[in-house]
Amino acid sequence: RIQITFEGQEEEEEEEEEDDDEPSITGIARAINRAFAELGEGSIGDVITQTHSIEVTTPGASDVLQGDIMFEAYKGFEVIVETTETTKKGKKKIKEGLLVEKTDDYLILNMKGRRSKIKNEKVECVRLPKAKREKGAK
Repeated sequence: RIQITFEGQEEEEEEEEEDDDEPSITGIARAINRAFAELGEGSIGDVITQTHSIEVTTPGASDVLQGDIMFEAYKGFEVIVETTETTKKGKKKIKEGLLVEKTDDYLILNMKGRRSKIKNEKVECVRLPKAKREKGAK
């Protein structure tokens, strides 16, 4: 069993200017590599580092739009709107279109060339669709 504990940033990481007490991705990666190195040559950590690439990543930005700044930034982009309304089968109504505007009362979409107003109190979630891939891209 390999246990890695990371307790904040080290003094060596002065290049990164982060004010909060959260650990940095670089610091976590260094802690992992240091823990494997401390296990010694021929150890399971040594085998792992020789046969695998260790990557430390973050989940990235959320695909859910929140706040006026995000709505302003994504005007003209495709969005998926989940509403509190339900279909006859009991499923949530989902609308897809280009984000035109968000006012105090309405969310306005361009759906196939037509504007659609959805009252803000009926909007449960506005999110970006999954990224599309081009043919031949891996």
